Amino acid sequence: MFEKLDKFIEGNLDEILITGGWDDEKISELEETLNISFREELKIFIRKYGLLMGYGVEIAVCGKHGGSRMVEVTQSFRKAGLDERYLVIEGDGELAYCLDNETGKIVNWGLDNLEVYPVADSLELFILDELIEGKDNW
Repeated sequence: MFEKLDKFIEGNLDEILITGGWDDEKISELEETLNISFREELKIFIRKYGLLMGYGVEIAVCGKHGGSRMVEVTQSFRKAGLDERYLVIEGDGELAYCLDNETGKIVNWGLDNLEVYPVADSLELFILDELIEGKDNW
């Protein structure tokens, strides 16, 4: 899993920062905090990357010091009406890109109308598309 993303990262090592992954104990803490069992691909992302930044893209699931922007932002959006099956992968303020923990797809959710719009078929494709677009506009 994440083979295409790994290939992109290998070709762009000077521009991409990865903090390193976390173990299953930390994943369990994050799941407990959000009261949800993560899909396997999210667990793999956390183990493998933790936090990934490059070309203006930041996927901050779990940082080097154990803090999780994903948890913080997801909790904030849940207070505003975000369904519990969604986990915020990127975004803050009024717009969020979320992993649908039931289907594995990425959706766009906003405070303006509380509607969900499909964006990508998988976490890997979403991140890869974001990085490629960021690199093209760099």
